[in-house]
Amino acid sequence: STCCLSVICLSTVFISVGQTSAHIVLQSTRFISALPGDKVTFDCSMAAGVSVLFWYKQAKGTVGLSLLVFSAGQNQAYIEEPFKTQDSKYAATRPEIKMSTLQINNLETEDSALYYCATSTQYHITAAYFGNGTKLTVLAANVTLPKVKILPPSPKEICSQDKINDKRSTLVCVASGFYPDHVSVSWKDSVSTDTSAQQDKTTLMYHISSRIKVNGTDWMDPKRSFACTVHFFNGDEYTVDISKYIE
Repeated sequence: STCCLSVICLSTVFISVGQTSAHIVLQSTRFISALPGDKVTFDCSMAAGVSVLFWYKQAKGTVGLSLLVFSAGQNQAYIEEPFKTQDSKYAATRPEIKMSTLQINNLETEDSALYYCATSTQYHITAAYFGNGTKLTVLAANVTLPKVKILPPSPKEICSQDKINDKRSTLVCVASGFYPDHVSVSWKDSVSTDTSAQQDKTTLMYHISSRIKVNGTDWMDPKRSFACTVHFFNGDEYTVDISKYIE
């Protein structure tokens, strides 16, 4: 029913993500947690003047996007192969030209993925403007809040010969033992964070770390304090913020 490719490369599509407010695509929910057998609904809104709309699925551990829904206009939304072969599993609507929903029924583990809404102003090309995506986790363990701690610079770093050229020290914020991986980490200052949480395949729990460089021995100065905050979505439509300080 479409002229679009069913699988596209993520690195390609994000080159053309829109930069102007006229092409903003909004997905209001960043994370969704649900139990097997449940159903979930994703929503998407966009600027006026957009004709073509897509829903994509990015399966866990992959870089490609699979086309799930194609819409050429209002009241048109078609489930694409291979997804449409699964009777009553998926349902999509576009009641207004600026609004769309995607519903997934009878959830299974393999439905855990990132779901992107995207638009284009031209019928014959693939998606050009993407929303931020909604991450769905079909729960395989109990929701568990993270344990958070800040680690001081290691003795190895403090004694390193590199200190001759680089007087900075590294503080590490570690969040561990949480599930699902619906987290982000922030500091009061600039930061380098793991790109994604890592999972223990035995316990199913996740951990993530974030590092910040501070000048010399500032981290030992009683007049200075450094805080990291772990933002954890617990599945009830709000975020639990856990902050730790090193003083």
